[in-house]
Amino acid sequence: MLFYSLLKFIFTVTLRLFFRRFQVHGLEKLRKAKGPLILAVNHPNTFMDPLIVATLMPRRVAFIANGSIFNRLTRPIFKYFHVIPVYRKKDTSDVPLSPAELNKMTFQRCYDYLKAKGTILIFPEGTSEIERRLRELKTGTARISLGAEYDNNFQLGLQILPIGLNYSDPTRFRSDVFINVGNPIALADFKEKYNPESFETVEELTDLIQQRMAETVIITEDEEEDTLVKQVEILYKNQLFEELVLDSKAQKDEFDLIKQIVTAVRYFEHHRPTLFRSMQVKMSNYLDTLHKLRLSDEIFTQTKHLSRHLRSTVILLILGLPVYLFGLFFNYLPYILPSKIARLISSDISYRAPIMMTLGIFTFPLFYGLQLWAFQAIFHQPQLTIGLAVCLPLSGFFVLWYWGQVTHLSHVWQAIRLFRRKPTLMQTLSSERTAIFQSLNEAKELYLKLGE
Repeated sequence: MLFYSLLKFIFTVTLRLFFRRFQVHGLEKLRKAKGPLILAVNHPNTFMDPLIVATLMPRRVAFIANGSIFNRLTRPIFKYFHVIPVYRKKDTSDVPLSPAELNKMTFQRCYDYLKAKGTILIFPEGTSEIERRLRELKTGTARISLGAEYDNNFQLGLQILPIGLNYSDPTRFRSDVFINVGNPIALADFKEKYNPESFETVEELTDLIQQRMAETVIITEDEEEDTLVKQVEILYKNQLFEELVLDSKAQKDEFDLIKQIVTAVRYFEHHRPTLFRSMQVKMSNYLDTLHKLRLSDEIFTQTKHLSRHLRSTVILLILGLPVYLFGLFFNYLPYILPSKIARLISSDISYRAPIMMTLGIFTFPLFYGLQLWAFQAIFHQPQLTIGLAVCLPLSGFFVLWYWGQVTHLSHVWQAIRLFRRKPTLMQTLSSERTAIFQSLNEAKELYLKLGE
């Protein structure tokens, strides 16, 4: 238990460093929830998902995992971390039993764990995909829940707590994650309905879990809809924050706003297809042109002050250059190595972020330790060594901020250059942007009238 607690602490700190914004809505539900408990979580980001949820739970968590990763070497490790295997028909096992027999043992282990008032984390979708979807749930969560209660005459007090993981970019360091805890489902409500010989209650509970989980995540129907929603976010989200008096730093406000954008986009897609296609073409053409020209949309909100922005950013970068070079020198290798190694280990982009984060747990302390040891060995100044220890991580974050300013400077410089050399092109882009915002404003007014 001590080793588990130590790892939990390490990953708790690491996750807060890995993500730029790490916010939880409904954290009190996790803190107050008593066992037995099943956490039903969506699964967009492979190994990152269980790490995030487990660090939020005050008690130890057991995990349901793909049985094919269990073998003679990994089984003792997984046993320590309370990982319970589940087997699909296509999964293999080093145990000479059929998947049905193995899963019967799995279900019994879950029953025993829940009877002991434990908490089990399950990904009911069964697979992990980087997309804003909630795939059709497997029935295993409902079967385990109902079976555990049935074995104990529905006296366990078991609850299913849905949790939604919403990533701004699951593959990128210093992106955002919003954890949305939904409303619990009490299994006692199904006591009179459940019949172990019938599948009807299992399907009813699975549908309810799907409904509650859907409330906690952003869901788009397909890639086309998702692309349009993201385009609206890029261009129009900040204006909506201001008009609706929302807090742009509160991820719950952002989540609710994007939910409304998805609903509005879906309405126009089905009921105003001409307007939908027109907006889709306009925004795609505009954003594609910006990308080719290496511009950002925010440039057109600063056209009157571009020269001032350029001067102030240049001065800032000149003043910060020594700190940037210091931070780059001491942080480049521990930062870049996890990325390089992750690419060698897996070609699947969904695995890279958790691999990078895990490797970073080792590379940064290792390189920092070596650098501090060398510094102390050369200068023999403990106070300066302590000061360096404080500066190393701070300078690393400064490097990331500095590079963001460099990117902003490149956009400003490119805009000034194009305004001087190709004023007609920039006027055309500005006119396209104005037309897009007029269409978005008209669509917003129309959508709001529908809700009155």
